[in-house]
Amino acid sequence: MFGFRTNVKKLKERGDIKGLVKALGHKDVSIKIDAANALGEIGDSSAADALLDAMKDKNTDVRKAAVRALAKIADDRSIAAIVKALRDDSVDVRLEAAKAIAEIGQKKAKKMAGTISESLNIPANVAEKMLKENKLLDAAKVKFVGFLRK
Repeated sequence: MFGFRTNVKKLKERGDIKGLVKALGHKDVSIKIDAANALGEIGDSSAADALLDAMKDKNTDVRKAAVRALAKIADDRSIAAIVKALRDDSVDVRLEAAKAIAEIGQKKAKKMAGTISESLNIPANVAEKMLKENKLLDAAKVKFVGFLRK
């Protein structure tokens, strides 16, 4: 296992996206997390499909790492997946998704507002206002508390 973890580091140093994608499918959770983190640091959108698949992993930490990596890629598909992660079964993944959306920033706010509006079934102007006022995390917390009380 240690040898493979070292290989993940080498794969990252070489920018070997195919190798890192393969590592993302490893049975060892820590290898998957390392691979997702490395793919995020590289930030190449060609890794998005594999990271989208990792969003379905049964392990919460793998899904969180995938959210963080997708946030660094920040293409339209990645943003849509992060928004969908706001409805993940895990509170930790949902919080990671809310943080990731905030980190993506105002640069993509208009596109994100439309995606958030559709995903959360709220008016686009409300989603836009939430983004501008950094209220998305607050709104997510309210939804999470409501979800947890059910």
